Amino acid sequence: MSGQWCGTGTVCGNSGEKEVKYMGNEMLGAWLEKQVVKSGISYQELAEKTGHSETSVDRWFNGKNPPKLPNLIMMCEVFGNCQGRSPRQLVFEALMNVSEMVHAEARWKKKNGV
Repeated sequence: MSGQWCGTGTVCGNSGEKEVKYMGNEMLGAWLEKQVVKSGISYQELAEKTGHSETSVDRWFNGKNPPKLPNLIMMCEVFGNCQGRSPRQLVFEALMNVSEMVHAEARWKKKNGV
């Protein structure tokens, strides 16, 4: 199979093998990045306000290690305070973002027999 991009995953490899990469973590990271920009804070400030290391925050944002729900809620509280928005609404947006990706990935896997 040739390298073919399909929304939520990749099929690649010259030997005909399928390699699928989960994109939900990166999508959550992109959503988190937007919230940092909207909030006007740095990773360092977010790390300080949530009580986590900059390394942990960086991993959440680059998709290597998605935040656990309590950490996501803490970040949304910080974003909500900075943006004058409801932290509850931000948590809902984040979870809906991930949910959409999970469902899209499942549909893609079913369609491509992965």
